[in-house]
Amino acid sequence: MILFKKIRFLFRLIIAVFKQHSRLVFFGLILGILFFLAFPRVIKHFPQPRKTLKIGLVGQYQINQLPDFILKDVSIGLTEIAENGEVKPALAKDWEIKDEGQTYIFNLKEEAFLWHDSKPFSPADINYNFEDVEVEIKERKMTFSLKEPFSPFLSVLSKPLFKKGLVGLGDYRVKKIEMKGKNVKSVFLVPFKKSQLPNKLYRFYNHEKDLKTAFNLGEIDIIKEVFDLQGLALGPGVKTNKILLKNAYLGIFFNTSRPPFSEKTFRQALAYAIDKGSEETRALGPLNSSSWAYNPDVKPYKKDIAHAQKLLENEKEGVENQKIKISTLSQYEPIANLAKESWAQIGLESEIHLISFIPQDFDVLIIAREIPEDPDQYYFWHSTQPGNLANFTSPRIDKLLEEGRKTIETDKRRDIYFDFQRFLVEESPVIFLSHPIAYTVIRD
Repeated sequence: MILFKKIRFLFRLIIAVFKQHSRLVFFGLILGILFFLAFPRVIKHFPQPRKTLKIGLVGQYQINQLPDFILKDVSIGLTEIAENGEVKPALAKDWEIKDEGQTYIFNLKEEAFLWHDSKPFSPADINYNFEDVEVEIKERKMTFSLKEPFSPFLSVLSKPLFKKGLVGLGDYRVKKIEMKGKNVKSVFLVPFKKSQLPNKLYRFYNHEKDLKTAFNLGEIDIIKEVFDLQGLALGPGVKTNKILLKNAYLGIFFNTSRPPFSEKTFRQALAYAIDKGSEETRALGPLNSSSWAYNPDVKPYKKDIAHAQKLLENEKEGVENQKIKISTLSQYEPIANLAKESWAQIGLESEIHLISFIPQDFDVLIIAREIPEDPDQYYFWHSTQPGNLANFTSPRIDKLLEEGRKTIETDKRRDIYFDFQRFLVEESPVIFLSHPIAYTVIRD
């Protein structure tokens, strides 16, 4: 009863106040509604906290060896390379090639570029420091004179330019670098100019296990590349995207300097014995399938046990009692087991050796290899080069690689690299298996 009287008294009090101050209450109500409707527009004019993308990746990098995608956020070069490997203008407006590829003349853009220390960019700041290359600067024109033709030179000039301290010319500037010993622990990038771009914080981890732990604990919100989703806390707010890394391939390399791997027929027999996986992930050769110089019409070596056994018939004397030593890193052990089982079907015995680094002496090596943006493969397959893991020697391949880096015309270069891929795959110094599959992981 007492509670009822109190409620009735409060109600009568509100009515009395409303009657006495009705205009004030009415205008207050109107102002409240207007403020509610205008608030979203008003708040836009206030400074908003800039979003920071916390990105994690596996790798140990020193300051002068940061990944290309980070360096290209921070600066640009004279040129840039499109997804299909074609060279496009960046700082340079256009260029002219003379003297059969020994002279490159660049006209720089009139656009005013600023270094991140706010000093204007000038042609004199270009500091590629090439050996055996003469550089001449006249106003906004640069001339590079080479001692001999080198067709990948335009691609080389896509390397981003920097002043001391990673001061660049790109959309982002380096705000902070955290070190752990000689290696970079994290890099914090912020937009150089006023824009809607988010900040980027890159953190580096030694192993995928550490990377996954960091994601699960909320230390990072984005994993750039991970090859295995196991161990990740994948809830409703986490998106995963599957990506095919066409800039790398997984291959089985033969030591062609050692019998019986020195015999092409034996290598081909081993190639025919293995299932290469799905067409989606298949790598047919050493070039990126998106490249303008990629040749899709090479021998595919689809699994054919009968043909593999037939090829081995002529090699019986050289392979009797032969035990193949397969060397590989632990992450590729499943591929090594596949090779071992496949070769057992054609009567060849194998043993697997797990390694932590690439040995100089091996029978068979299973490893992934990155594919450069330019189709030039001289370092990887010329008989004189240390990058030739298979110790492969072929005068025909050497000649094609030499011609490929001296030929300027794109159509002629394409023809050369089409032949290079066809003959290299035919010789089988490596079994091209697949492009790696990775995942990006993003927490909303």
